Amino acid sequence: METTLENSAADVGALYNDFIQNGKMELLHTITGNKTEYYAVLWYTEPHVRYRYLVGQKVKEELDEKNIEIKIMAKGTYCRKQCAPEDDAIKAWTEFYDKDIPEMGFKPKETDDIAFEYYPNGFDGEYELWSLVE
Repeated sequence: METTLENSAADVGALYNDFIQNGKMELLHTITGNKTEYYAVLWYTEPHVRYRYLVGQKVKEELDEKNIEIKIMAKGTYCRKQCAPEDDAIKAWTEFYDKDIPEMGFKPKETDDIAFEYYPNGFDGEYELWSLVE
């Protein structure tokens, strides 16, 4: 799904609803055998304006599935932020980029950027934010 920063809350909410309610989560479960770990991967298509957002699970790169979009994660240095289940993701991302990453001595990579949310115990548990940095 592609969205803008202004529309992200509504668009991302609709994407999660579609993923969970319309059989896409179950389709992935049959492919991966994994019912706990999830990722939400995002990257800019137009810096600071538009970005792609995918929800899914880790799969083999050579997977030949027609109804699945695959994103290969870039190698590099990533910064990580641990979040509680009740933390608002948009506020957490803003704090991560504006405060946490600079305090770690890095800046988010703007060219060929990639970031992701990692849910190790399902969407209702603690989660992590990861961003490619330089």
